[in-house]
Amino acid sequence: MYHPGKIVKILSPQDANIKSHDNTTQALIEMWDENVFTFLIDPQIAKDVKDGDIVLVDYTPLPHASHAPRHVVTKILRGKSASAVWDKYKKYYETRKKTQKQPSVQPPQSEYFG
Repeated sequence: MYHPGKIVKILSPQDANIKSHDNTTQALIEMWDENVFTFLIDPQIAKDVKDGDIVLVDYTPLPHASHAPRHVVTKILRGKSASAVWDKYKKYYETRKKTQKQPSVQPPQSEYFG
């Protein structure tokens, strides 16, 4: 399972304002459902990802841990692919959010004491 997100900020060890004990790169990511997380970026694509990119985060379970997802950025989407994926998920989320906020209609209470 994969979830799309939008890169808000790359957290790279090459950044002069970041001191790191390793060479891994993370990113602050806004997910399609408005959650915000920091995820590891796969080293094979870490130098290619940019702020504003749409990415796929791997949520498949780790082999040794039941139900614990990998949480690693594995793909960068750009152009029409990025727009199509992001727009579809956001439209779904907005529709779901609207239907969940619909107030339940309750009949007015009668003040009859007969």
